[in-house]
Amino acid sequence: MVNSIAPGDWKRFMWAAIIGAVIFVLAQILPSQGSSSMEEESIASVKASKSKAEQQALQFAKEHFREEPVEAHTIYQTDSLAAGYFSKQKLTSKFDKAYGNDFPYDTFRVQLKMKDDTNAFVYVHMTTGKVVGWNWKGGVPFPEEQSLVQKATQAALDAGFRQEELTETITSPRGEVVFYPKGYKLGEANLMLTVGVASGPDGKPVINRYKAVFTPPADYVSNIDKQKGIANVLSVVSLLYMALMTLVLAIIYAVLYRRHTTFKRGLFISALFTIFYIYSNLDMMDGIMAQSGEEIMTDQGKLVMQIITVVMLVPVALAVYFSLVAGDGMWRSNKRPLWPGFREKGYGDHVWRSVGLSYLLALILLGLQSIIFIVLEKGIGSWSTTDATTSPYNIGTLWLLPTLAWCAAISEEAIYRLFGIAIFKRWFKNTFIASLIPTVMWALGHVGYPIFPFYTRVIELVILGLLFCFIFMRFGFITAVFTHAILDTLLMSLSLVATGEAINVTAAIIYVVLPVIIAGGIRYWHRKRFRPQPDIPLT
Repeated sequence: MVNSIAPGDWKRFMWAAIIGAVIFVLAQILPSQGSSSMEEESIASVKASKSKAEQQALQFAKEHFREEPVEAHTIYQTDSLAAGYFSKQKLTSKFDKAYGNDFPYDTFRVQLKMKDDTNAFVYVHMTTGKVVGWNWKGGVPFPEEQSLVQKATQAALDAGFRQEELTETITSPRGEVVFYPKGYKLGEANLMLTVGVASGPDGKPVINRYKAVFTPPADYVSNIDKQKGIANVLSVVSLLYMALMTLVLAIIYAVLYRRHTTFKRGLFISALFTIFYIYSNLDMMDGIMAQSGEEIMTDQGKLVMQIITVVMLVPVALAVYFSLVAGDGMWRSNKRPLWPGFREKGYGDHVWRSVGLSYLLALILLGLQSIIFIVLEKGIGSWSTTDATTSPYNIGTLWLLPTLAWCAAISEEAIYRLFGIAIFKRWFKNTFIASLIPTVMWALGHVGYPIFPFYTRVIELVILGLLFCFIFMRFGFITAVFTHAILDTLLMSLSLVATGEAINVTAAIIYVVLPVIIAGGIRYWHRKRFRPQPDIPLT
């Protein structure tokens, strides 16, 4: 059976965990309470729900476009460029106070299908419920340029701008006027106001587009585009390693080491991973819609996207299963069963000790992660921005969000630790190199997160990943999975608690204690199934 920590070491681990928890709270939780740019804070302070925003948009469209909406769908949308720029320049608080009410970069976007088969997008302020922008893809572009500018200017005046602020204008053939209002500047970001005029269904002019956003400087935009390009390439490299290279090698080594293991190993947790992973990805379709901007996605398009998503996840699920089988066989062939089986003596007690240790290790890692982020922020100027793709607002069933923590823990520990270290150790005969290579591949899979520079997460996760390798090698696969799951669960549960909704808060509490329930159930079942038989007295 895999070794645990010595009885005398529990106190030291407990004190380290307390220190880690305090650092995490001081560095991550408390600062977010004073920053409305943090997604958790915006969730907690939201007053206009999606349904209320939708009703507001329906009423606005009916009155403003003079057309009847027949369908509506609401998602969370964000201008990550503006949010990131203000975050990088430490201007988020100033933006919120000066411009947050009128020109928010976080909004509810309500997509409307009108009675005449045209589409409109209405943007609603998340806390006030005020309509702050719209784009109706209907009507006929206004033909007269002079009258176009006049009507666009009047629309800007009606919105609260002053005449002297609207001197700089650019007209477009699409019937739009672009203003750069004077005095609306923060850092090097300037406000850009786009107003479109069209002929409505009754032939009268209608403001079919109104969009006021802060545009970051060109060098910032160029830098972000370049970094995203590199990050996308690295993400593909990591995905190919995870879903193709690992899958092929794991199948080969599962067959080669089949006499040391069984193909029944990992079937249950692989199936569990596959079900929750597919469902979680399909539950994020609103995030994909947000990423595509104002492109219209039909029901058929959504279905195709869902099918593609499922198809792409199948190789990942297979890679997880064969990594479990092959990794177990390879370690057992070296007389190091780092993943004990249920039928092995002491298995239940091992799982129970593992979960207790994992809570301590997760808190230690959270504290270390906080320190790493602080060092990187001060050292290389790291900053973060908003992301509609993975936002809790764009998840259909939010209380199921922490199931992703278990998906990540099972898949990543199986592929990058259980199998990854085993195969590279066989090739290079060096534990550090065998740990480093899969850890780098694991880190590259996270560069798409909204944290810049893109290599911020590479540095952070190489450090944390090597520690996960140590946990795996020292305390075994079960402890590594529990630690990973608990760490991610604690982070994801914060989003649930921040909503303030009873169902989400209750779910968060259940998820946090779930590892104890699982471990306790396994220990009880194992003891009941393999209860030692008393000696039969001789007669």
